[in-house]
Amino acid sequence: MSTDPNEAFHDLLRGMAALSGNRIVADVARLYGKAAAPDLSIACNHKQIASKQWLVEALAESLPKPEGPVWVLGAWYGVLGALLLEDERLSISEVVSLDIDPGCAPVAQTLNHRHVAAGRFRAVTADMMAVDFAAQAPAPGLVINTSCEHLEDVPGWVATLPKGLPLVLQSNDYFREPDHRSCVSSLDAFREQANLGEVWFAGARPTKNYTRFMLIGRR
Repeated sequence: MSTDPNEAFHDLLRGMAALSGNRIVADVARLYGKAAAPDLSIACNHKQIASKQWLVEALAESLPKPEGPVWVLGAWYGVLGALLLEDERLSISEVVSLDIDPGCAPVAQTLNHRHVAAGRFRAVTADMMAVDFAAQAPAPGLVINTSCEHLEDVPGWVATLPKGLPLVLQSNDYFREPDHRSCVSSLDAFREQANLGEVWFAGARPTKNYTRFMLIGRR
């Protein structure tokens, strides 16, 4: 019996994929078969998945058919992109998965190999703060930033975006984390911080250690 944790995860996930018929589980299993990054288990843990499922559910009600590519910022290994492209309630032409860490893009593209082959997924290595969304062609139909708490200046970043751009934003009240620079104490505080022109959805999701806040609307 192998003691390699990646091999054990690979076997377990292949079994779960066969049992459930879930193609994302099969894609994660395939990734573990290719020596996945050690922290992939964090990117796919129950808290991360629950937060992303909450986003997908709210987006399906608020903006199921974005009029252009969906950009996911701070996308890590592309798990949210996989969930977005797999959900039949959403009509998304393409997901652009952006992260500043160059180690993320190869993993994200391997995880989303089916969508890469279909021309519906690409991974980009860049600093979200340096992207000029007004210059993108085709124009983004939606920009998702689930890491607002990590930004130095959330209002300043939002102000750089094109007027009318649809957005999904998440933040939290986990002030104890040293890397969290822009936490908010409440959903109302997040609404004030983001200062969107229109808000289609506003919600809070309590967890054990913090509350996650989400806004869907238009700049």
